[in-house]
Amino acid sequence: MTEALKKQCAEVLSGANIFSVLPLEQIDALLEGPVHVHTYRKDDLIFSRESRARCIGVLLRGEARVMKDHVTVSVLKRGGQFGTVTLYNRAEGFVNSIVAKTACRVLFLEKEKVDALVTQNREFAVAYITYLSERIYFLNRKIEAYTAPTAEERLFAYLQSICGESGEIRNVNVTEISRQINVSRAGIYRALDSLAAAGKLRHEGKTIALTL
Repeated sequence: MTEALKKQCAEVLSGANIFSVLPLEQIDALLEGPVHVHTYRKDDLIFSRESRARCIGVLLRGEARVMKDHVTVSVLKRGGQFGTVTLYNRAEGFVNSIVAKTACRVLFLEKEKVDALVTQNREFAVAYITYLSERIYFLNRKIEAYTAPTAEERLFAYLQSICGESGEIRNVNVTEISRQINVSRAGIYRALDSLAAAGKLRHEGKTIALTL
């Protein structure tokens, strides 16, 4: 690994959720020895349900979709991680598929390195458990989005699950949302108008901002 690439990995890890609690010297130590970094083109399959590797992937650059069959569960951006939920699962294989949404670069950390962090750094172990708990909450919100009785409730739950901390979704793709929550495009537009009238969101062009 070149010094420039190592610096990029360290910068991303220092702001990447569970790894952000690590002191810089421990992040540097994590990047010593065998570390794998791969680049992918748009629409490349990064990880599949047939993957058997026990590791955590961290996006260094670009975006990737977390897919469950044809449904996009979430979108990972710089610093986003995958493999955390299945790393210690006894089941073989991976729960979802990871597909490059754009050209991207991914750092892979093997299970042995994560094992060492869990045993050596209590703060990291707590951060890892907290992250897993938050994923359960996130997935419950997803279930609400797919099972809500009305189009408005289904759409609002879905938007809440993908908006992130900013409460804003840019470059909204109505066709994609329609496919995700099984509501027609016309139904999506009606639901957006209804939610806007209720003061729950603002919708301008391809940008949606939640207000509640």
